[in-house]
Amino acid sequence: MTQKNLAQLVGSATVLACTLVIAAPQARAGQLYQDWNYGIDAVGDGSGGSKYDIKGLAVKQTADSIFVGLTGGSPITGASERSAADGNVGFGDLFFNFSGKDFQTAEQDGDIFGIRFAGTNDSGASQVGLYSNVSTKSVTSTNAGYDNLKRYYDKGYGKANTMGTDIATESEAYTYLYGADAGANPTNNNTTVTNVIDSGNFLGGINLLDGNQLASAGLDFGHFNASGSHTFGFQFDKSLLSSALPGGISPFVAHLLMECANDAIALKGNIELEEVEVSDVPEPATAGALGLLATSILGLGKKRKKVS
Repeated sequence: MTQKNLAQLVGSATVLACTLVIAAPQARAGQLYQDWNYGIDAVGDGSGGSKYDIKGLAVKQTADSIFVGLTGGSPITGASERSAADGNVGFGDLFFNFSGKDFQTAEQDGDIFGIRFAGTNDSGASQVGLYSNVSTKSVTSTNAGYDNLKRYYDKGYGKANTMGTDIATESEAYTYLYGADAGANPTNNNTTVTNVIDSGNFLGGINLLDGNQLASAGLDFGHFNASGSHTFGFQFDKSLLSSALPGGISPFVAHLLMECANDAIALKGNIELEEVEVSDVPEPATAGALGLLATSILGLGKKRKKVS
């Protein structure tokens, strides 16, 4: 092969590889308003009453921070419930999935991030904060709740926008949480609820924010007629995710359930992380160098996993 043809082939491979890397992230946004990305939940699908009815989830990013806002019928500390083992039912943990896989598969592959934000809940995480390589568990049995999602839907709570505007139907909820087989044929056995962190690697802390602080940051659930009686949230440093994810645009699905699984909310969006700088590659002189170059370029599209 001539030097000219080799150079042309390298150029073609480079364009193809770069196209694959650039095309991989898909813009998966909820409802955007004033720099916040919103997922708005169905009204009245909180089994057990309004205190278990989540109304909305929102995420905003700045150059160095991620903000999360929640609104619904319960404060961050949860609601009194005599049937619960500790007399209280609150929010489960919030999970971020950047893998593009269904949640169950991503968890098995160690690709789930989790945030314990409610310090009074029954999470297995030892402290409030962000975790990587998360495994999950259920706390519904000690919170007078549903042990599987199908039982919740069989009670008639599968309304439109059942997990918010981004996971709007029962089928979409089953498919995202448990995979295509469960989506096609959900049963009590293949839709087991898991709603808190069981274990994971602690990446760093979060800063809790009240409704007024979030409003100052531009959060406005009222724009969607979705303001609950309690609004709260938190902020954390974007660099905590950058340490465990490749640079560029990272699509995600975020979701959470109440400790009793009486309601759930999800949101799709993108987080833009710092780009990884790639040094200039000299023109190769041999076919062997071509293979190394193509491998290096294609490798940029793969996720780098870091376990602390």
